[in-house]
Amino acid sequence: MEHLKKFFLYSVDDFDKFHQQAFPNASSATHKCFKQSLSRIEKIYDNELPKLHLKFIESPEQLMKKLETSDYTRNTIINTFTHILKLLKLCDTPLHHYNKFLKVLNYHAVQRQINIDEELKEKMDFLPSFDKLREILKENINNVDQSASFVEMKHLLILSLFVLTVPLKISEYTGMKINFIDDGNKYLYIDPDTDDMTLVFKENRIKVTDESLKKILNEWIVGYNNTNYLLIGNEESKKSMNNKDIRHSLAIASKDIFGVSLSNSDLRHSYMKYLMDLDPDIKQKIQLSKILGYKNTDRIDLHKII
Repeated sequence: MEHLKKFFLYSVDDFDKFHQQAFPNASSATHKCFKQSLSRIEKIYDNELPKLHLKFIESPEQLMKKLETSDYTRNTIINTFTHILKLLKLCDTPLHHYNKFLKVLNYHAVQRQINIDEELKEKMDFLPSFDKLREILKENINNVDQSASFVEMKHLLILSLFVLTVPLKISEYTGMKINFIDDGNKYLYIDPDTDDMTLVFKENRIKVTDESLKKILNEWIVGYNNTNYLLIGNEESKKSMNNKDIRHSLAIASKDIFGVSLSNSDLRHSYMKYLMDLDPDIKQKIQLSKILGYKNTDRIDLHKII
């Protein structure tokens, strides 16, 4: 590993600058995650990076073992290890050594997915159907009024967005605004003439048809939220909630209302099961549309006209 000596005295900031130069088009979030991963290495080895002389990239097994004995979550461990692979590329590490790390990462990534699938199966075994979840949630919405606290309404709204309509990725709701003009990339459009509501995600649009969802949106906008952002963390906030905030609220709300803490992924899986129960052939239909090359479902509808 003689060629690595020139990097021995690199600090986290040095590698961060190197990373930004090597990947100038990467997002700020990617650069931030890379830097955070190196800071975690300093923490678990209890030493600054220049004093470690890159010893953490000598053995992938030892690095993984060190990470697993830390207090970090499984996802954080995998993400950190992934960024160390990027560090190996930056340092122009020989391919055979890089592949050793890649093999360890792939193994643990597969194991993580197996664990996720098992946990999901356990939840699905006792979790009510998606229809039942909607029924429970609607009952809670019908019983709510303006005496509810800001936090109660916020949690109820966030859960409603993932249960009473299609449970999209959390990132779709970060930065979402409230618009009375149908223009923009990501917003809740409220028609000033009809009061109809539509969730707009760039080229995708979801009309709000559920009356319970309309009710909670109306009460939230009129009585609790005086900003132009759909989701805010507190009454004084002037900016949108981020992914972490929404995820946390979703977990708390689902625990309070359904009796079990659910993630966005759990709800998406439950919704997919609900769709497959409605139409057992839906998976085959999706696969066929991909085989036929359809990326835009609007084009499929043309065949009904022809």
